[in-house]
Amino acid sequence: MAQYKSEIAENSKVAMIHISHDRDEDSAEEWAAKEGFPWLTVLPKDVDRSDLVEYKVANSVPHYILVDAAGNRLADGSSAVFGKVRELTGE
Repeated sequence: MAQYKSEIAENSKVAMIHISHDRDEDSAEEWAAKEGFPWLTVLPKDVDRSDLVEYKVANSVPHYILVDAAGNRLADGSSAVFGKVRELTGE
């Protein structure tokens, strides 16, 4: 959360979403609220019927993927994603 707050929260060039792996929607929403996620949480039923399905990663929680506005994958993994965010935004 600290890294999100320092590198993404006030950065108008990027946004973060959470794609939940939890099959119980109430549990997923409660967990995101308890953790204080300020970003959108996408539930599995919504992932499966959206363009986000190609970004699902099995057995890796959390897993970070950076995509551009066209959906092209730019970076995979926490270090690579935050590094690329800094590179792209000049921070």
